[in-house]
Amino acid sequence: VLAMGPDVSYARFANSSRNLILTSRRSWNDRNGNFIPDCVLDASVPGRNGECGGLSNRNFGTGVSNLNFDEDAMTGYGKRPFNWEFSGGVQHELASNVSLDVTYFRRWFGNFPMAADLATTPADFDRYSVTAPTHPDLPGGGGYVIDDLYDIKPEVFGRPVDPLITLSREFGTQTDQWQGADFVLNARPGQGMFFQGGISTGRRIEDNCDIVTKVDNPSTLFCHREEPLSTRFKGYGAYTIPVVDVQFAATYQDRSGAEVLAEHTFRNSDLRGSLGRSLSGGERDVDVHLVSPGPYGRFNNQVGGEVRGERLRQVDFRISKLMNFGGARARLNLDIYNALNSNTILRYEEGFDEFLNPREILVARFFKFSAQFDF
Repeated sequence: VLAMGPDVSYARFANSSRNLILTSRRSWNDRNGNFIPDCVLDASVPGRNGECGGLSNRNFGTGVSNLNFDEDAMTGYGKRPFNWEFSGGVQHELASNVSLDVTYFRRWFGNFPMAADLATTPADFDRYSVTAPTHPDLPGGGGYVIDDLYDIKPEVFGRPVDPLITLSREFGTQTDQWQGADFVLNARPGQGMFFQGGISTGRRIEDNCDIVTKVDNPSTLFCHREEPLSTRFKGYGAYTIPVVDVQFAATYQDRSGAEVLAEHTFRNSDLRGSLGRSLSGGERDVDVHLVSPGPYGRFNNQVGGEVRGERLRQVDFRISKLMNFGGARARLNLDIYNALNSNTILRYEEGFDEFLNPREILVARFFKFSAQFDF
């Protein structure tokens, strides 16, 4: 499958400038150790030559001239991608100046455009598996088998693609939906006092397993992605001292930690026993995700594969002074962001060699002074 999902549009496929083949791969074996590819690298010699393997896509540097559109998917009623959203809520007064809001949300998508490569079929791929390395932070400590991996057969490698733009429903069933709920408490316990806080929880489920088994690479790895319930705690409160018109406010958020990815490079020697041959096109290695990529997922359709870092907990403060000048009003503000100076990791390195190393952390505590004039 070249592309599939609610964010893929027909206009993108129809735009010739967006369909230029800008990348292709060649393997290289530096036999003489001179650190120079002794071969023709460009597309003038697409096959294996010298120290280099063949191009993975022989249309490199050209437009996809054989792009085909399913006319039935392009015209008529009920063909455009859509999403429906339903929400319903209730509000109940718990006590004087205290209420609780409960709201349920559900959204689902349909009519998924896709580009299927008609030049290859599932029969053009050979299946293999690899064994993840051991690591205490991998699911189960690592050492598990990652199955349902596929490599294109050598005699098919480099064959130009023959994409058909159509709807995924022409091949099978695809689903994408999200549902969740908010529980929010609102309170005004006294003059100048306000509080709002609650819990937001929900999850997304995506599944295109019925599609991928019928078009080109038939791997069902990660075709079913089911996010565990993602729960966020949030709160906001403010109090204004009436005599001096000084307001103290604070916000708090507590949400799921950043996803952890672990992409590991396996050599030919690691998979030759399972595949029964070397990788096609003279490839020397292949990158495989050891845990489910993306913010959603069950690893290999099993619970527990998703790895996430520590939860983010952040507190922000504001002190504000209100001043009146006849018909005008001014407000002076002091904001303190990340008041507790948390250093929660926001993004991790993706390669297994740097597994769990931080790429980005929460910005350190800082102060902001501002003024607002109303007249």
